[in-house]
Order: sequence, then C-alpha cells, then structure tokens
Amino acid sequence: MANSAGSEALTGKRDFDKAQRMIAEAGYKGEKIVVLDAVDTPTAHSHGLVVFELLKKLGLNVELASSDWGSLVIRRASKKPVEEGGWSIFGTSWTGVETLDPSADLPLAANGAAAWFGWPDDEKLEALRTEWLKTADSEARQEIAVKIQARAFETLPYIPAGQYSPVTAYRKNLKGVIIAPALFMWNVEKT
Repeated sequence: MANSAGSEALTGKRDFDKAQRMIAEAGYKGEKIVVLDAVDTPTAHSHGLVVFELLKKLGLNVELASSDWGSLVIRRASKKPVEEGGWSIFGTSWTGVETLDPSADLPLAANGAAAWFGWPDDEKLEALRTEWLKTADSEARQEIAVKIQARAFETLPYIPAGQYSPVTAYRKNLKGVIIAPALFMWNVEKT
C-alpha cells in the first residue's frame, strides 16, 4: 500500500523562518513541550535527541526528559498535561511488517481513547481505514490507501522519520537462528 501522498513535507526544502512564522500564526505562546528520551534504547534515544534539537532550532520551549526505556513506557501511558508529568513527543520504531497496510499500522489509528499513545482522534481518517478494510479489490484499496496517507499527513497521528535496515551477523557455529522482522533469542544452539 506504499505511496507518496503527502510525503513532500518530509522531502521538500527546509525553511525554518517560514516554519517559525507558521508556528506563531498557529497560536503557539511558549508552552512547554516535553520530548521523552530513552537513553538505553539507541533508536529511541536518537529520535529524542534529533527532535529536541529541531524544536530548539524552531525556537520552541522544549525540555528533554531522559530516562531508561521502562520509565519512558510508564510515563508515555500518562494522559496528564505536561505540567503534571505528562509528555508531548516520543520516538520509537516499527518493523516493516507492522506497517504494511492501514489495518496493521498501529500508530496510524486515530480512534481517540482507543488509539495508540498520543490518542489521536480523527473520524475522517478512521472512516477511510474502515473503508479500506471493507474493500476487497486491491486497486480500490490502493486508491483508499493514498487518501489515508494524505489525511495522515494533514492530521499527523505520527510523523514517519525515516527507514532503516538493521544488519545482523551470526557466527557459523550457531544453528536454529530464526530469521524474522525482530531478533528472537530462543531456539539458538552453539555447535
């Protein structure tokens, strides 16, 4: 279901002056933005640092809340305002198989309190996802997927920050290694 609808925002020229003007026009008044940062998880830590620096560069009142991943996960469940220990942004990653289509893409869900962390709520996006699920024709599903992605770039239930392919090497004397989208450490034997 991959397509490029709306992705120009990720690939276009960066204009920080324009971004700062748009932030002011949107009514930002210096409210604190808390970026959760899991220092013991390299990918999430990288996300936290990059987002923190980007928001500072945009002139926003941003705080980096560094902790271990377990503490981040606990805080991430809080729906409290930032002033009461809540949060604004956190980074994470998904395997490709988890985002293959709109039904499996968990952070794409925009069904409010039942949605993933951040709890986005957008009836139009949810209606498109439901339409995609009820449609059997592959070409029609692709057309709906384009609309879903365009809407997601309008409402931003999450921001896709990139793609990477991890590289893993195994010694020749290991057997039973399960090649999968995640690293499984069971079933492995050393010979």
